[in-house]
Amino acid sequence: MVTKKVIDTLYSTCNSRPDSPDELNIALLFEALEEHHAIRIDDGDIIINSIPKESPFHRISLSRINDIVEFEDEVAIVLHSSIILLNKADSKAFIHIREEKPSFIDRLRYRFANAD
Repeated sequence: MVTKKVIDTLYSTCNSRPDSPDELNIALLFEALEEHHAIRIDDGDIIINSIPKESPFHRISLSRINDIVEFEDEVAIVLHSSIILLNKADSKAFIHIREEKPSFIDRLRYRFANAD
């Protein structure tokens, strides 16, 4: 099971894209997920058919992917500000979107705006 701590670790360790999409473990997507997620590659994009077409995560450019990581029950596709977790046993997908922390300036603005 992927916990919040694991997700935080993925963001910190997979924080940059490879020099080329060829360095990604794309074969893992087909080996572990093909049966339930009907993944395919088209014009440099990964298409995940278990995610609705209306979702921005249905079609992802290979050049946007930082890493593909396998876990016991899931495979994670790590992007800059989000992680797509695809279940190996069924067609369930979970998407984690990283929240931006307010900057120091934002915190100061908030503090002075609410000082009244």
